[in-house]
Amino acid sequence: MLLSRSKIFEGIIFPLFILNACTETDKPEAYIARVNNSYLTEKEFSEMVDSQSVSEKHRSVIINNWVRQELLYQEAQKKGLTNTIEFKKNLEHTERQLAASLLIESLSSVPTMAVTEEEMRDYYNEQKSSFRLPYNAFFLHRINFFDRETAVIFRTELIQSGWDEAIKKFSDNASVVSIASEILVAEQDVYPVRLLRILEGLYPLEISIVIPDDRGYNTVVQLLDKYTAQTIPPFEAVKKEVERRYRGALTELAIENYINDLYSLNDIEINK
Repeated sequence: MLLSRSKIFEGIIFPLFILNACTETDKPEAYIARVNNSYLTEKEFSEMVDSQSVSEKHRSVIINNWVRQELLYQEAQKKGLTNTIEFKKNLEHTERQLAASLLIESLSSVPTMAVTEEEMRDYYNEQKSSFRLPYNAFFLHRINFFDRETAVIFRTELIQSGWDEAIKKFSDNASVVSIASEILVAEQDVYPVRLLRILEGLYPLEISIVIPDDRGYNTVVQLLDKYTAQTIPPFEAVKKEVERRYRGALTELAIENYINDLYSLNDIEINK
């Protein structure tokens, strides 16, 4: 499984960042935290996390963790632990892990080639059993509106023209909150509960009434099909999931091929 950036940071980058921060001896003009002569600046903090989206609580946790790690590091320095052979070996091992992880991440972030529907169908047929549903589910179109009047007008257009034509006419309407075409929704994820009751009573291609919820949204859905637990939905119902998995498989294959090429291009010897 590919490592996420957050996992790489937590497991490898953060400890190395602590070591790097400790070497800063010049006092910066502004800083978030200080432990003796080591400083954590806003720029360094931003490199650690996305400072635009981090909550105040999470920010505080990260800063306190930095202070804790810095205290321990400086104490380890005083005791001479950073000069031991064991420390240097562990540091080298960590650097190797980091370099390898960043290389794999760079390979996985390269945009994958376009995939055809035929390729995805072949993948679906090969892996068909893995798409078996563990829950009841609904395959549907769904649109949410801010105001009920627009939702009613849309529903009338949907009945007369069909989903695609109705969406073309309303996609730029200011009242539209969200549009979801051909989505597979697990029974337990249907919201509001009233919508679940309505879906249970609809037949494929039937259209719901306008359904308000406590968020102030007004929903219209068209049921395409429904599936019971332990059934395997047709390709069309899981197409988006098939594409996600197929692209993931292609990425993993590309990485394996890349590593195999490295084997052939380098001098490797294993003595058992």
